[in-house]
Amino acid sequence: MNAIVFKLAIGAIGFFGAVCCDNSETVLGTVLDCWYVEEQGGRMGSFPTAITQKKSLLLLRKNEQIGAPLDFIPPNDVEQGLFFDINDPTGVIRNNNFHKSQKKNEKSACEINLYTPQAAFVDWTVYLTKNEVSPLHFGGVWYTSNIQAANKKFSISSIMKVISPSPGTSDDEGNHEQGALGTITSVALNVFTRNPNVKTRLSRDVILDCGFTAENSKEFSVEWRYQYKGSGHVVYAYDGVRDRVEIAQEGTQIFFEELHASGNASLLIRDVNIKHVGTYICTVYVPYLHSQQAIELEIIEPPQLSLTPNPVYVFPGREEKLSCDISHYYPLDVTIEWLTKSAAPGSESQYVNESWQTSHRQNSDGTYNVTSHIWIRPEMKDHETVFTCYVSHVSLKTGTKKTSVVKMAGASGPSIEDAIGMFITAFILYGFLKLIYWLLSSAFSSSSARSSDKEEKVKSS
Repeated sequence: MNAIVFKLAIGAIGFFGAVCCDNSETVLGTVLDCWYVEEQGGRMGSFPTAITQKKSLLLLRKNEQIGAPLDFIPPNDVEQGLFFDINDPTGVIRNNNFHKSQKKNEKSACEINLYTPQAAFVDWTVYLTKNEVSPLHFGGVWYTSNIQAANKKFSISSIMKVISPSPGTSDDEGNHEQGALGTITSVALNVFTRNPNVKTRLSRDVILDCGFTAENSKEFSVEWRYQYKGSGHVVYAYDGVRDRVEIAQEGTQIFFEELHASGNASLLIRDVNIKHVGTYICTVYVPYLHSQQAIELEIIEPPQLSLTPNPVYVFPGREEKLSCDISHYYPLDVTIEWLTKSAAPGSESQYVNESWQTSHRQNSDGTYNVTSHIWIRPEMKDHETVFTCYVSHVSLKTGTKKTSVVKMAGASGPSIEDAIGMFITAFILYGFLKLIYWLLSSAFSSSSARSSDKEEKVKSS
C-alpha cells in the first residue's frame, strides 16, 4: 500500500514541483545528503556482524513550514522511508552553517540510525528514571542523527520520534509510520556544539562549547568525559534533578544559571596545559534519552627562533657553523629548511642541501626544542650572502624565519663602527703606554733620589 502511495506522490510532485538538489536551501527548509547506517546480526551486548549504509535525505523544516506539502522530488536513489522530514520546534537543527557556501565537492557530514530509548546507568542519572519503567511516550520508532557542517563550525546530534503520518498515508502493514514521501519525525533532544575543534595557547582559560534543547523535559544531567589515546575519565558530572555536582576535576567549571535557563552545558577549563590535550565528550541525559558531542582540544604553541652567529664574520676559505635554535613549540612536528641568496644583482634564493639537526628535546611545560646546523666555507665573492633558516609549523600560517649575513674579512674598507672601534682601541693603548711611562719615570726618579742621598752621607762622613 505504502509503495503505491509513494509512487503516486512522486508523480504528483513531478507535475507540480522540481527535483531537489543535495545540500540546498528550499522554501520548506534545508535539504541535506545523509547516510542511513544499520547494524545487522550480533546479539544484545555483542558487536554486530555487519554494518550497511544506504543513501538517505534529510529535510530540516522551517518552523513556519511544518505541515506544508513538499515542493520538490527526492532523488530516485533514495529508497522509500529513507527520506526524513524532520520537525524541530526549537529550530536548533536548522543551522546556517549547513547551507553556507562551501568548497567544491565539500558537504556536511551526516549519518542517521535507529535509536532505542533506555535508562542510563551512571550515578548522576539515577533520579531521571525513578519509576524504573519506560513510559508509553517512549514507544514507537526512534532515530538519531549526527550532522557536522562542512566548515567545522557546527555539529549537532538529535534524537527524534516518528510521528503520525500525513492524512491518508497510514501504514497498513504495521511498520513505522511514514508520510507520502518519507518518514516524518519530531525532535525530542538536541545536543550541539558551535566549535567542535578548539585550539588554544598554553596557560589560557578555554571554554568547550556545548548546548542542548529537550522537548517537554526540565529534568536532565550533564557529563563531561575526557579521552586520549585509548584512556579516559570523567572530568565533570552534574545531577540536574538534585542540583548536585557529583564530579568536578580541579580547574573545571560549568555555568549553572545558563545551564538551567538556556541549556548551556559548556565547560570552562582554567590554565590549560599539555595534559589537557585530547577529546572531551559532552553527554546530556534526559529521561530515557541521551545524546552527546565530541570536542577536540588542541594546544598550539608557535616556535621561537634564534640564528647564530649573526652576522657571520669569517676569513676566506675558513669553515664556519651556523646554528638555528627552534624552541618552545607544540605539537612536535616541525619542518626546517635552509636557504641561501647571493648579494649579486638578480640572484635568487637556493636551498641548502646538506644540514643536520639534533633530536627533539622536551621542556618542563611539554613544549619541544630542536637545533639545526649547516657548515659554510665562503670565499671573498660570498661577501653579504644571506643565509635563512625557515621553519614551518601547524601554529604558523606562513612559517617564520631568521637570517644571517656573511661578512668577509678584508672585503671592504672599515665601516663607521670599525673606525670607532679602532679609535677606542688606540685611545686605550695610548693610555696604557702613558701609564707605563709614568710608572717607569717614577721608579727612575725614586732610584736617583736614593743614590743622591747616599753620596751626600758619604761626603759628610
